[in-house]
Amino acid sequence: MKIVVVNPSLFTPFYDYHFCKALVESGDSVTMVGRPALQHERPADGSFAFAELFYRRSCQREAGAPPSQGHRIRKGLEHATGLWALERLVSEQHADIVHFQWLLLPFLDRIALARLRRRCGLVLTVHNAEIAAHDVGAAVGRLGAFIQGLDQKRAVLGFDRYIVHSDRTLQRLVELGVASERVIYLPHPPLELDASSSLSATRTDDGRRDILFFGNIKPYKGVETLIEAGIILASTRRDFRITIAGRPSQPLDALRARIVSSGANDVFRFDLEYISDAKLSAYITAASVVVFPYREIDGSGALSHAIRFEKPIVASKVGGFAESPFKDNVELVPPGDAAALAVTLAGLLDNPSRLDELSHRSGILRSMLPTWAEFARSCQKAYCAIAAGRKDRGI
Repeated sequence: MKIVVVNPSLFTPFYDYHFCKALVESGDSVTMVGRPALQHERPADGSFAFAELFYRRSCQREAGAPPSQGHRIRKGLEHATGLWALERLVSEQHADIVHFQWLLLPFLDRIALARLRRRCGLVLTVHNAEIAAHDVGAAVGRLGAFIQGLDQKRAVLGFDRYIVHSDRTLQRLVELGVASERVIYLPHPPLELDASSSLSATRTDDGRRDILFFGNIKPYKGVETLIEAGIILASTRRDFRITIAGRPSQPLDALRARIVSSGANDVFRFDLEYISDAKLSAYITAASVVVFPYREIDGSGALSHAIRFEKPIVASKVGGFAESPFKDNVELVPPGDAAALAVTLAGLLDNPSRLDELSHRSGILRSMLPTWAEFARSCQKAYCAIAAGRKDRGI
């Protein structure tokens, strides 16, 4: 079948690359559509086409510069032109299925979806129960968040099938009016890292054990909770180091000043840049514990990396983390509770056998998750059912 995978802003590019590659290996012809990819975001695999149809001009602004109101307006206009370009691509390729990963401007997306339905089947992966991207208000402001919410329900209801990674998201879709039989629950498969060149620079020989937080640093990920927990721990011990690695999408100056004023600067290490696969592999390998102090989450690519390395995992009791099979195989703590997180981390640092048990549990969890090949085949079954239904209806 001919599949077009759409992720306008590339919110989850490596998830999509794994997915597109798996579809191709299972026999489909795939084109992925999004904004221009940054150098480190470019897919290493050449088995699928990549079409840069969205935000080609607005992506040229200086990297890291805060978006102005004018920039947001231009990006909104480019979203419309991107949707038109997508329609042309789907028509030219005679695509069988268009699989959206995110809806960015539902009041515009809904119009395009209605036209696309005349040509092909439609699938939406709903990555979280809030439907929109996490903390969209923080990214685009109140007005932007309001605009992004316009017509959201009608746009969401315009798909033939839905892929979700948590029961919470499934229930949210049912609440919106989606029939449960049209929703397919598929856990997030582990992501692979290209760590062909090994690094050892993240390792130190001072005897401290590493507590790792990694990934894009966004408001919903609760890094401030981990920092407060680290400060609490540092008041009684210095046998650990907290590494915070990833590109920030929120201000960190106040948090770093808090660390300095507390006298705990020596137990924190920041690496606030894009983290290559090789460096991330080294960080995870060196870690004694990987922490996800998120305030909300459904599926997590970062978690899948930690699982693949069979690392002990501490996570907030929220969203997908609090559901099977994750809840039985990771150490859960209340979200936003720095004191509880500090107690949990101290207990693990003092109990090597519990760390070993959590490593074993992480391995069990890895075996319970689907491979990307299995994930792709489940999606292909949905695609075939959609195509058959369209044929029966004479579409």
